This record gives sequence, C-alpha cells and structure tokens, in this order.
Amino acid sequence: MTTAPQLKPYQEKIIALMLKQETLLAKLYQTFAIKFPVYEELWKKLAWEEEKHAGWLEQLRAASEKNVVLFSEGRIKTYTLETFVQSLEEKIKRAETDGFDARQALVCTIDLERCLIEKNVFSHFEGLTEKASSTMKFLAKETKEHQELAQNLYAKTLGSRPKDQTPTTP
Repeated sequence: MTTAPQLKPYQEKIIALMLKQETLLAKLYQTFAIKFPVYEELWKKLAWEEEKHAGWLEQLRAASEKNVVLFSEGRIKTYTLETFVQSLEEKIKRAETDGFDARQALVCTIDLERCLIEKNVFSHFEGLTEKASSTMKFLAKETKEHQELAQNLYAKTLGSRPKDQTPTTP
C-alpha cells in the first residue's frame, strides 16, 4: 500500500462537508433535546449517534488516504452539500429561537434523515477491508433507524385522529 493521499481536493471538500453535516445534525438534535424534554431521550440518542458518525467519517477519510478505503463522490457535488449545511445552520437558529414545536421538530428530523438516506452518503466509500465495509453498512443502517425512530414517535403524536385526517407525508 502506498501512503500517498488518494483524495482529490474537491473530494476532501466533500468529505469535510459531510463531517460538518453530521456535526450540525448532532447540534440540531441537542437543541431539540433541550427545547422538547418530552422527547429528550430520542434527541440525545440521535445527537450521540450523529457525533459517532462524524468520527467514523473522519476515520474513513483517513483510511482513504492509506488506500484502505476508496472514495467515489458519485453525483454528490460540493454545492449541494454546502446548501444542505447552510439549511442545517438555519434550522439550528430556528430551533434556538423557538421556531419549531415538538411535532415540527419530529417532521424536520424525518425529512433530514430521509434526505441522507436518499443521498446514500456512506455508499460512496468502498471498503477494501472487511472492517471498513462493515463500518459503512452500519452507518447506512443507523441513518435508516433514525428516520424510523422519528417516524414512529411522530405517529404516536397524532393520537387518535381518524385515518382520513392523518397526513400522508409527515
């Protein structure tokens, strides 16, 4: 294996933005935990896992420089991630200034996690070792679980509404 960095500058930027995205998600969820203590357990769990994801992304970035993991950005563009990061920053400001109620925070979480699933961020790393491959599979699995946790809690907040009044998309 060579020690020469395999990442191109724009790929480094994409990974840096992905790291920032995970860190901002953690901050947003921490803010929700403070604002909505009734769901504090959910928000703290999600925040902790997003921080863990950021750490794993950093490890994957380092592994790509050691040729243990290959990174292929696919259709991910820096401007798309920059827009997503900017949106997260705006959501954090909104959350800090009481711009969300608890149900809106749950819907926001569902939408954010769904967006991450659709981007399939972690599939852009190809593990050349079993450990690297299993880390990426676990990251994708946890993102899906985050969406499901938020969706299930959101469904519980709907209470006993008649089915015809239940929103089709949260």
